[in-house]
Amino acid sequence: MARKRRNNRRKKTSTGRIYAAAITMFMIGVMVFQIFRLHSELKEKDAQAEALQEELDAAEQRQKELDDYENYVGSDQYVEDEARSKLGLTKPDEIIFREE
Repeated sequence: MARKRRNNRRKKTSTGRIYAAAITMFMIGVMVFQIFRLHSELKEKDAQAEALQEELDAAEQRQKELDDYENYVGSDQYVEDEARSKLGLTKPDEIIFREE
């Protein structure tokens, strides 16, 4: 009888170990899946961040160009260039050559 109890106890213990091992393997599998999923999301977010940084750099470059143009438009050189090109005005000591 004592032998039967020991065998039953061993069966219960080994069954419990099998269940624990199965649950542990399942949890490890879930964690590995999550790691791969998060890794792919990280790559995706890095690509988005890089694209947004490129857009930001382009916008900053465009802003610099607009600031430079604004300074040029407010200058005497702009007024002179526009008067020459659109109105055909010249300085008193200039000679104009026209193509025919």
